[in-house]
Amino acid sequence: MNRQSISKIFIIAVALLASAQPVVSQQAMTIEEAIDSSLSVNTRLLLTDAQVDASYASVRQATGSLLPQLYANAGYTRYEEPNIITPIHKQGVFPPLDDEIYEASFHLAVPIFDGGRRLAKRKIATAGVKESRATNALVQNDILRQVAEVFLLARQAADQSQLINKRLASLYQQLKDLKALEQSGRVSQGDIALVSSLIASTKSDSSAIARSQNRLATRLGLLVGTNQAVIPALPANSLTMDGLIREYPRSGCASVEYTGPTVRISEARLGKVRASRSLAARNFWPEISGYGLYLYRSGSDWDPVGEWAVGITVSLPIFTGGTRIGKVKEAAALTRASEMAVKSAEREQESNLRLSYNDYLSALDQSDYLSTAVKEKTISVETHLELYRAGRIPLRDLHTQETELLRLQIDNNAVLYAARLALLRYEAIAGTLSKNKATMLTGGIQ
Repeated sequence: MNRQSISKIFIIAVALLASAQPVVSQQAMTIEEAIDSSLSVNTRLLLTDAQVDASYASVRQATGSLLPQLYANAGYTRYEEPNIITPIHKQGVFPPLDDEIYEASFHLAVPIFDGGRRLAKRKIATAGVKESRATNALVQNDILRQVAEVFLLARQAADQSQLINKRLASLYQQLKDLKALEQSGRVSQGDIALVSSLIASTKSDSSAIARSQNRLATRLGLLVGTNQAVIPALPANSLTMDGLIREYPRSGCASVEYTGPTVRISEARLGKVRASRSLAARNFWPEISGYGLYLYRSGSDWDPVGEWAVGITVSLPIFTGGTRIGKVKEAAALTRASEMAVKSAEREQESNLRLSYNDYLSALDQSDYLSTAVKEKTISVETHLELYRAGRIPLRDLHTQETELLRLQIDNNAVLYAARLALLRYEAIAGTLSKNKATMLTGGIQ
């Protein structure tokens, strides 16, 4: 085989390697752009935003019921027979009659006492605000986690792709050299087949990474609200993932008490149920209200006569068929259930925080050992390379060492990203994940 044929093979191999990379879309986003876009178009977040607005409106509505109410009314009535225009107020004085009567009135209602029912309704509405805000925070944290996770996985895929591409370039160069030595009989067909096998195996890994990158681009496109794939624009900085990740403390982080969104939601629901229980108990109290009325009435000749009236109304429910007792019992049962829900949410949050933090520590410990293994294996590969060049070991021994080094490098890279993903989950569960933290955890600079 001549040198021209070998060059063609090398060019074809490089082209195949390039074709294994993901197709780069024209649209790319930084993590800051992706977060802003996701937070502005996500339907779940828009829904919770509307629920927050609705809950605040409910509080205003409940607050308004504590204040006096003023109404203006107007009406027109045509009778079959003439009717009195104004009520009779003096014996012997009969008011005028007319079959058309116009009237207008102003009615003032003043709540005096209702056993605290209106205040209980306001507490229910206030608890609804806390619940909707906690739900909104939960969704926002989840969006930040998903976007940051895509960028972390994309950066991991890029790092691993770089390692694999370096290995492929080395294997292609070795294949080219072996093809050149084949004519002189200095290498065997077994050595060439070994390198070709390693190239195919490594290209399989590269293809898997390329498909993973395409999936991540599709997933990011859905998060930012577009039907097209969006390429994560990875930050270019000199700060390594290992250096960034070790900024977090190795101890004490899991013992910090956070009240995550799930716990706040359960607490808000408990507050709502307790207020409902108070409302149910207060339904046994009477309701006292005052009113004032100023009424104008006139016949068809439009000569309005006005008069006022004031009074107090007392309403006492005596028998309601047991509905009030049923509501009290229902509220008591719901209160016990909500208290258990809060405890369950607190325990689940604590458990998830500890699991995420333990995953972080475990990944760092693995990285410590794998980093040492990579350094030692690098020395071993250099030694085997010298022995191979001196003709003291076969090529297969050298490639075994190089393959093991690549696997160790990929494994070390994977555990560093596993630690970063564990911290990302930790921050989201604790409800402390922000745009700046998401950017920092993905390797950006803030």
